[in-house]
Amino acid sequence: MRVLEFAAVAAALTLAEAAHAQSTGSPAPPTPPPVTAPEMRGPDDRVTDFNRLRNDVDGRRAGPTRSARPVPASPEDVIPGSEVRDSKGVVIGTVLTVGMGFAVVASPGGKVEVEFASFAKNNKGLLINMPKAKFDAIVSGANKTQN
Repeated sequence: MRVLEFAAVAAALTLAEAAHAQSTGSPAPPTPPPVTAPEMRGPDDRVTDFNRLRNDVDGRRAGPTRSARPVPASPEDVIPGSEVRDSKGVVIGTVLTVGMGFAVVASPGGKVEVEFASFAKNNKGLLINMPKAKFDAIVSGANKTQN
């Protein structure tokens, strides 16, 4: 019987020691941050993005804008007699005539054809993305070859 008591006490001490070791042991290792999956985009998302961009471009109307930032000008914005400004807002000339896909801009130094894609507009009117000095150099060079 003594052996049985001894075995019971030994088992109780062993289990108590194991339980005690679990509660006062070293802290658990930190858990890694959750891994986020990359954004999965399918063909439907690309079509939606394309349609949104197309609608933004189609939604632009001809005429004046209140924006101080340049926005692309539509061909309907380029009308004869309109002032054309350089990238800094200095007047460089006026639209003389409008053709298919281009406009003739007349300045004191001469005239030159400018594609519609080169025009932008803001709250001051039509713009071309180049300084007046460069535009004047192009105009004088174009007029020398024509004479």
